[in-house]
Amino acid sequence: MRSRAQWLWLIIGLVLGGVFAGLFVVFVAMPFALGHRNNLPLEKLYADFAVGLAVRTQAGSAQNPVAQNPRALEAGRTAYTGSCAVCHGANGDGSGMFGQNIYPPATDLRAHDTQEKTDAQLFWIIKNGLSFAGMPGFGSQYSDQDIWNLVTYTRSLATTSAARPALDVPAPTADQLAAANPQGDAAPRGAAVYFANGCQFCHGALGNAPGELRLRNAREASEAVRRGRRGMPRYDETQISNAQLSDLAAYMNTFQSVR
Repeated sequence: MRSRAQWLWLIIGLVLGGVFAGLFVVFVAMPFALGHRNNLPLEKLYADFAVGLAVRTQAGSAQNPVAQNPRALEAGRTAYTGSCAVCHGANGDGSGMFGQNIYPPATDLRAHDTQEKTDAQLFWIIKNGLSFAGMPGFGSQYSDQDIWNLVTYTRSLATTSAARPALDVPAPTADQLAAANPQGDAAPRGAAVYFANGCQFCHGALGNAPGELRLRNAREASEAVRRGRRGMPRYDETQISNAQLSDLAAYMNTFQSVR
């Protein structure tokens, strides 16, 4: 039989081994994992389990109040164009500009893993985000009504009739991007704010997007920044300061003269 001293040394050895193993994970394994571009063993299985557990335990069972509502579908499409298509792609297949260049890649919203989730679960994901999956939360920018609109549009992506592409917003040219200068006068500073906040994805570099996304009045657009509007997130002073909003209006005032 082991003596008390032997048991004590065994316990100390196990504790020290655990400490060294933890230090190895923190200082060696984790930095390596941050840079890798392929799934580590069981990584996807764990990620799917974690997402499933999170949404099942926290999403609740709320019903979508605007399911299959045509107006909600169009508003959701507008919001999707600016906030989601850049990663998830025009038709939700995950092939957006950034979707395949992040890790893990953007989800195919048409796939079974997404569409099998309840509307309440999709609502929770859009509102709260999934930090380890690179999915931002939009709860501070979109109202609950707007998020339900996004859920309605996300649900529609799996159907053949609603594989509506995102609205065809003109991409900014190199010259238009070069006009942004955070150290310049008001309009160039406003251009820097405009592009930094992704306004061009919805409205085009010169506010020349189609339909409701076109910017026609700088004053109204500035007001919409603070309060949001159908399909558009709101931005408070922690996201766009009053000084930046003034610069933004100066930049938007240049649109009519260059279109």
